Amino acid sequence: MEEINNWCLWIWAENSDFLLTWWEVDALPELTQQDDKIFEYSQSRTPHCTLYSAFGAVSDLFNYEFTQKEIDEIVEESYKRGRIKWEWWYVKSAVNLVADYWNDHHSDLWKVVYYRVSLYDTETVDKILSKNYTLCSWYRGNSKYNADYKEDCILNWVSFGTWTYGHAVSWIGRNGNRYIKDNYKGRKNWKLPTNIYKVEHTPSELVSGGTYFQDAYVYVKVNNEAEVRRLETLKTECLNCIKELQTIYHLVNDTNFQWILHYTADKLRAKIADAERELSKYR
Repeated sequence: MEEINNWCLWIWAENSDFLLTWWEVDALPELTQQDDKIFEYSQSRTPHCTLYSAFGAVSDLFNYEFTQKEIDEIVEESYKRGRIKWEWWYVKSAVNLVADYWNDHHSDLWKVVYYRVSLYDTETVDKILSKNYTLCSWYRGNSKYNADYKEDCILNWVSFGTWTYGHAVSWIGRNGNRYIKDNYKGRKNWKLPTNIYKVEHTPSELVSGGTYFQDAYVYVKVNNEAEVRRLETLKTECLNCIKELQTIYHLVNDTNFQWILHYTADKLRAKIADAERELSKYR
């Protein structure tokens, strides 16, 4: 992961499968805007659980609720990216698509990148959750899993035997506790709402028990203003270097050396052109 500055990640941290580690999590800011609100969605009877997990995570990050129109557009885009209609999709693919959609439609000030987190690393997971970040995750479920958390809104066991379905959800943290946020807003059992339920054991125990997959994903804000400053600085430095190369060029008589100077200046001009193309995204 790239340098963290001004309470955000620099924009040139590319979307990738980089693993977020505990010392990088220490530098992340706490998300205070989430203290009073948790964004919930309902996937109803659709197979879009991985997308809805990502919707909730981005909403928690930016304090923003996706409209139904936006959700429909993202679902349609998932088909264009190779997903078979009305079938499940990979968590990472969904996380990547929702990040792309946000960056294309809502990035006036903040963009978003995502990083992989290992649920085996309970210490890192707990640090992320304590700062109010949301993790997109995936588990192997069956009727025993459902009965467990629906009984008292607590997932008490770590292993549930042969799984009959897979499902994407989110991990959130509140008041030092871990919770699973599902994608069925308003769902209840006979006495309690069950879309958000407490997790009794550590993430690593649930992975070791064969219930949760090891990899999860977290979204992180990126500051556009910082990136603009970086690109403008890069342009200025390249221009200054070209001027110095031109001065040296006229002081030497070695043809081979002049060719090297000319080649280097062309490379710097290419960098300036790249920076201009990137800057055009923010204008």
